[in-house]
Amino acid sequence: MKEVWEKAKEIFKDKVSESSYKVWIEPLKYLDTRGNTIVLSCPNQFFASWVQENYLPILRDHLARSGRAISVKLVPLEREKQAACAQLHLPKFSPTELPRPRFCNRFTFSEFVVGRSNEYAYSACLATAEGAGSHSNIIYLHADSGLGKSHLVQALGQRFLERKPHTRLYYLTANEFTNQVVKAIKNGEMDSFKRRYRQECDVLLLEQIHSLAGRERTQIELALALDPILDNGKTVVFTGNRLPRQISKLNDSLRSRLSCGLITSINPPDYHTRQKIVARKAKSQGILLESDIVDFLARNLKGDIRRIEGAVVGLIAKSSILKRPIDMDLAKEVLDDIIGEPAPITLEAIKKLVCKHFKLTVDEIRSKSRKRSIAKPRQIAMFLSRRFTEASLEAIGREFNRDHATVLHSVKRIKKELEGTSKIRHQLDYLIDMLEKGRWME
Repeated sequence: MKEVWEKAKEIFKDKVSESSYKVWIEPLKYLDTRGNTIVLSCPNQFFASWVQENYLPILRDHLARSGRAISVKLVPLEREKQAACAQLHLPKFSPTELPRPRFCNRFTFSEFVVGRSNEYAYSACLATAEGAGSHSNIIYLHADSGLGKSHLVQALGQRFLERKPHTRLYYLTANEFTNQVVKAIKNGEMDSFKRRYRQECDVLLLEQIHSLAGRERTQIELALALDPILDNGKTVVFTGNRLPRQISKLNDSLRSRLSCGLITSINPPDYHTRQKIVARKAKSQGILLESDIVDFLARNLKGDIRRIEGAVVGLIAKSSILKRPIDMDLAKEVLDDIIGEPAPITLEAIKKLVCKHFKLTVDEIRSKSRKRSIAKPRQIAMFLSRRFTEASLEAIGREFNRDHATVLHSVKRIKKELEGTSKIRHQLDYLIDMLEKGRWME
């Protein structure tokens, strides 16, 4: 039967496009034969549904013409993994052994999309997890919700346990820590509580530290627990949506401990990082998005990473439910449901923004002057016009009093400079940020 499937794959090469073959047929792997049924694995349930509806009819027609009563069954890998987990025996461990934290399996370093907005935080956590950090063994990750704090903390914890399985690692939120303090006081178990954190903890990962504001007894217990942990060179990682100095009703003792280590902020992802997030999320769903759709989503979805990932999942789900191809029209519909119609960036807006930044007049940037102080901003404006609008080369040329060949040359010139160590990179990044955040309307 495996030979039958290999021959069937050759049929698809002639029946579908090369890109469709790579996205939908190549990932299908032969698993088993059950009677007259060929069992194939595929990435997930969405993938299975799409192949079942769009490609298996081609195979069934071929098998029918050849007189073979053979059927095909698709098994999503995620279902196989769930079945395997369900069949596992309960682990045998000592009653005194520390239970393993509940980490999300996909929150790993390899799944974290790294960009300029989070590179420092990622590198610090990875170095600590690998035991290669020369910095302080206390890290404070500061970021708004949805930017990857929990992902990095859990990735650090999982890597730590991979390297040292017997590490006594505690992962909890500040609210859970508070509940433990309250319960220990109520049940007269403070000695056991203190021993757990002051003597029996190698790594402490504590999330949402800002929620400790005003909880004086919890702050005292945490500050006292930190001293022996840090004195023994052990690791502590905190996360919060505010910096230690910005958290109100925090006692000086705890604030000083939070501030004594490495403090790093995670900022909203920039355009290039958003591109990676969109493409990575789609790929994890078994979908290879066209570059123009990736660009469209990355340009218009900003801030919270969860919202970006949610938009990709929504796009794929809507395509599956409505039996529509994933194209620009569908992407615009999904985006409109999330953020409404984005304000269009016009050639006029780009021209005015560039003039304002480089202190030029509109007449100067449209002039025949070849002075570098004018020619370079003009090239940048043409590059941005090509990137942020759907205007033709001719239309852009008319806006800047140039022909389409000059526009094309300008776009290529700026792209080439960006590949090297160009001094205009920071200026371009600033202008792109202004356009993406809608600040060109100010």
